[in-house]
Amino acid sequence: MVRCSRMIKPTIIGWKEWVGLPELQSGPLLAKIDTGAWSNTLHAVDIEIVEGELENRVRFRQGDEGPFVERPLHRWRRVRDTGGHESMRPVIRTTLEMASFDFDIEMCLADRSRMRHRLILGRNFLRLGFIVNPSRQCVHSMTRSDVRATRGRME
Repeated sequence: MVRCSRMIKPTIIGWKEWVGLPELQSGPLLAKIDTGAWSNTLHAVDIEIVEGELENRVRFRQGDEGPFVERPLHRWRRVRDTGGHESMRPVIRTTLEMASFDFDIEMCLADRSRMRHRLILGRNFLRLGFIVNPSRQCVHSMTRSDVRATRGRME
């Protein structure tokens, strides 16, 4: 039997939610909550690895006309898409804001230009305390609240 000294009340979210990525862009982004995916994936184009003496970095754009963003390369992840094809994707760490909480998360980068949603949040993120209501969308406001809390670190 597992005992917890403090239970965290799960947060109910819809199948789509507004999120913030303050380290990557200024405005909110509509994310698809995907219980069939394990990892989080953000749309990125022109992805390149910049090798450095102390650390490798990932340079990418979030749109064809957007500015380049450069972040430390956290690691590589092997991902299998819905067609069963495996690929290696670069992973960065970033802050995600959702439902008045801040999360330090891992984010895979991939070209999602053919997909409807530019950001996917998978099960590894959802296990931090979310329940998905598939009949709802945008349960939480896209405006940032003044009171922010840190709810977890995703490994």
